[in-house]
Amino acid sequence: MYLTVEQEKMLRGDYGWAIAKAMEIIVRVGEALGAEELVKVEHVHVSGISYSTIGKYGLEFIRELALRAGKANVFTTVNPGCIDYSGLSRIIDNSLAGYQKLIDESLEKMRFKLVYTCIPYFYRPPLPGEHLAWGESSAVIFANSIYGGFTNREGSPVALAASLTGYTYKAGLHLLENRIGRVEVKMPAPLLKVPIGAIGLWIGENIKAIPYIRGLCNISLDEVKNILASMAASGNHALAVIEGITPRGTFKIELEEQVEVENNVLEDYIGGEYSGDSILGYIGCPHSSPRELLEIWRLMRKYGRIRRGKMLVTIPVEFTKLYRGIILELKARGVDIATGTCPVVSKFREKFDYILTNSGKALFYLERIHRVKVKLARVEEIVKELFGL
Repeated sequence: MYLTVEQEKMLRGDYGWAIAKAMEIIVRVGEALGAEELVKVEHVHVSGISYSTIGKYGLEFIRELALRAGKANVFTTVNPGCIDYSGLSRIIDNSLAGYQKLIDESLEKMRFKLVYTCIPYFYRPPLPGEHLAWGESSAVIFANSIYGGFTNREGSPVALAASLTGYTYKAGLHLLENRIGRVEVKMPAPLLKVPIGAIGLWIGENIKAIPYIRGLCNISLDEVKNILASMAASGNHALAVIEGITPRGTFKIELEEQVEVENNVLEDYIGGEYSGDSILGYIGCPHSSPRELLEIWRLMRKYGRIRRGKMLVTIPVEFTKLYRGIILELKARGVDIATGTCPVVSKFREKFDYILTNSGKALFYLERIHRVKVKLARVEEIVKELFGL
């Protein structure tokens, strides 16, 4: 791999152990993937900072980088941790707070922006063609597909290394010739009446090449976000070219196949019937946007107060200040609000018989992580169920 004089100095250790180790990671991964050079990145998003998922060895790796003077060389945000940062959630278990605090102190020492969210584009939307180094599958596919950013789906060590060096390897989706939509996926309007996450789960599992998706221009951006996150969970997708949305000049189209999604193929992705008294309604995977919060608030005002089961909404930490009035009213009506975390990277305080969620990504992971039955439903259907309507 070709390195500039400055990059050679980084690798050699002229700027300290942490940068040398970070550059070694970037170069080794890049060489394994056939990269011929590095590319400067403008924004790094680091996943894998929850103690619940990375454990002792992940904690030690992050702490060592911080203790050895590792510092962000580019704007860097971080994914959710394993605790509710408001300390008020009755559903999220904060028993690992001590370990998470050690991780968070190290991240702060490295000058990362501690947003603790999987929607970093809320803080800094990427520009078309801008090179990024993002972890978190749902954020990566959103950045590439909606904003036209150029990023691969990075693991935590590579994203950390990119933050400290300001570079990543130039391969994969950093090259326009690899951003080619090859399978046209058509979705007629009546199909969009099903729980939207099921569509993403089906595409992720059944379409292996980069899809060119038609028929999504008339739905909300939050619904598109849900489809993309679900695709990235059930498949390995980091980019979907969406007709009328993905910025021009950030992709090519060379169609080899056409597929039309039909209702009958989605039944296996919605989940079965549920039973039991302990039901959790969950919204916020990826984290709820301001629009989604307003929708929940509107529905709660319409129906009153929760009468059956519990409801959890997960949001970025800063939303507690930006939307304080709405959040206080939701809590008063029985909604549990957890900030800076989600059930995918944390633990519950209690066992639930069933979870109703609008998120295909949540269905995919929660069944595996918490060993609980999960069913997809629209937000209004979830609220009605919890109100006994």
